[in-house]
Amino acid sequence: MTRDLYPVFLDLSGRTVVVVGGGAVATDRAARLAACGARVRLVSPEVLPALGEMVADGRIAGHHARGYREGDLDGAVLVIAATNDAVVNRRVRDDARALGAEVNVADDPQGSTAVIPAVVRQGDLALAITTGGASPVLARRIREDLQQHFGPGWAGLIALLAETREELVATYPDIAARRVAVEGLLDSGVVEQVAADGPDACRARVRTALGLADVASEAA
Repeated sequence: MTRDLYPVFLDLSGRTVVVVGGGAVATDRAARLAACGARVRLVSPEVLPALGEMVADGRIAGHHARGYREGDLDGAVLVIAATNDAVVNRRVRDDARALGAEVNVADDPQGSTAVIPAVVRQGDLALAITTGGASPVLARRIREDLQQHFGPGWAGLIALLAETREELVATYPDIAARRVAVEGLLDSGVVEQVAADGPDACRARVRTALGLADVASEAA
């Protein structure tokens, strides 16, 4: 049954996320969560070497080297059920729901309240892709295709736009006028130039295209 999922990006920095399982899926999920600053609690009697390294170097906040027990989800805002035992996964799912935590169950999108997307990242640019659990392979292929299009030039341009955000809003209080200015910049081939020369070399061009004062002139 198709579900109308609501896409959202969460700030998990410092918040507790529980990963139950020690295999490849658990390793992938734990690594991505730790990279976002989540406080990852791992529950599994055995873990893959890569996951063990994350425990050893502190990327995993805590590891219960045993099977899942009641109470392991306390304080979690998100739970990942990724064991190879469907019965355990269902128990984790039910416990998470009872606690009001969102839960992702490996290989059971319909039993999940949170679907983990394939993600393309370039700096502050993040594109999330999901097929609603219908085909993770297709989601990965789409991610690979998007990675070819959205290269490092986009990350550099976003960084430059972040620098100018307050000035841009002050210069163009009208949203429509601001949109025209930014769209004109995008249509100028700036992404390709940033990719080739780097953001520092393109800073003056970006400011000029947006109608902002030259930084060097202001300093003088």
